[in-house]
Amino acid sequence: MLEHYLSWFTGLGLAGHTTNTLLVCLRGFLDTCRRYDWMPGLPATATIHLDELPRRPQPLPRFIPEFVMAQIEHPDNLALLPADTRHLLILLIETGLRINDACALAFNPILTDSADWPCLQFFNHKMRIEQLIPLSERAADTIRAQQELVQTRWPQATRLFPCANSNPDGVRPYSAGTFRTRLVAWQDTIGLHDESGRPVRVTPHQYRHTMGTRMINNGVPQHVVQRLLGHASPQMTARYATVHDTTVRAAFNDFQTRRVNIDGHRIGFDPDAPTADAEWIKHNLARIQASLPNGYCGRPPQQDCPHPNACLTCPDFQTTPEFLPIHRRQRDDTLVLIDTAEQAGRTRQAANHRHVLDNLNTVINGLEAVEQEPTT
Repeated sequence: MLEHYLSWFTGLGLAGHTTNTLLVCLRGFLDTCRRYDWMPGLPATATIHLDELPRRPQPLPRFIPEFVMAQIEHPDNLALLPADTRHLLILLIETGLRINDACALAFNPILTDSADWPCLQFFNHKMRIEQLIPLSERAADTIRAQQELVQTRWPQATRLFPCANSNPDGVRPYSAGTFRTRLVAWQDTIGLHDESGRPVRVTPHQYRHTMGTRMINNGVPQHVVQRLLGHASPQMTARYATVHDTTVRAAFNDFQTRRVNIDGHRIGFDPDAPTADAEWIKHNLARIQASLPNGYCGRPPQQDCPHPNACLTCPDFQTTPEFLPIHRRQRDDTLVLIDTAEQAGRTRQAANHRHVLDNLNTVINGLEAVEQEPTT
């Protein structure tokens, strides 16, 4: 019977998440029947095996592109929303709350930390825990504005976002369905569109995905994003890091093709080479270990540096045209150092400075050649 059911079930063409959930429920039902002897005649082979469960898909986060976010966050567009809906939207953008958690906020959800910085206290219904997260200044101001708005109608309100209708004491919370309906109508009003001009639909939960993606792109550590968004496992937060890795990898490939070494020679790079992934990892680790004002270190971070404070004489040094102004300033400073050393009779020091000057001239010439090439 189970084999016939699995065969029929596979042909329904259901989504991976749905299929997995239903089969897991059936597996749990059979295990429970066996555990409590509810079906004495149930054979031991009557079960759904783990290898019969389909893999759950791992979709990337549905973040909102910055081109679209610029339209959403424009003050003129936000002003077209009713005040309570506008305040709720800003709070979703600034905190990444789930819409149901935001609608259920207490009237005064702000606590201050030891530095008097506002924090948001709320109940994470999905994880069933109380959470406390830091608030941006914009989010704190929005909460205070909403409190003033609520007090004019419900002086004794217990909710930050009370339902506007059939709610004389302000106890019933704002409806997530109402917010979604207003959000759709507002998007039509402002003509929300993507870069190609096609209309765009944004859901409340996408603001959560967008905040997570923005934080990862801004270099916030993954475990911090996990705590802030209240994720149960690092795997959930890792989806945002995947997006960051994809977008930044494209910029890294472009950077690799524009590098010159200490001799001013172009450094070759093939993004499809077997070693490309290792270079990508080394690049990110090196950025963490050593941040140089005029380029990057190409030495793996596991290896000690034999050239402390002497990058311009180090064969592992790499740089790109964006650092040309710094190199030119350093060349001018080096000429002054050479002149000062010669006047003081310090010939060895002057010779060292000339070596640096030669390398600077070589690097500058190489970078100027790269800079003059058309960008793709």
